[in-house]
Amino acid sequence: MLDIIIIIVFCYLNGKLAKQKGLNNTTWVLITIAAIFGGMFIGSMFIALGYKGTMDMKSIQQFLFNNPLKILTFYAMEIGGGLLVRYVLDKKISIGKK
Repeated sequence: MLDIIIIIVFCYLNGKLAKQKGLNNTTWVLITIAAIFGGMFIGSMFIALGYKGTMDMKSIQQFLFNNPLKILTFYAMEIGGGLLVRYVLDKKISIGKK
C-alpha cells in the first residue's frame, strides 16, 4: 500500500514540475515510474543478498521481522528513485523562460 502512495505522490509532483518547466509531463511520469521500480529492484536485491535461510514464507517473514532495517532499505531505495528524477528535473532549464 505504501508503495502505491509513493508512486502516486512522486508521479504527481514530478509531472507537475515537468509541466512548469515546459516539458512533456507524461514522459517524466513514465521515467519516474521506471526509476521507482528500479529502486525497488535494487532494494530487493540488497534484501535477497543478505538472506541465507530456507526459502519458505515463514522463514522469510521471520527474517524481515528480525531485521526491520531491511524494509527501510527497500523503501529508501524506492524513494531515492523518485528523488533522482526530481533532481534531474530541477536541473533542467525551463523552455518558456529566458
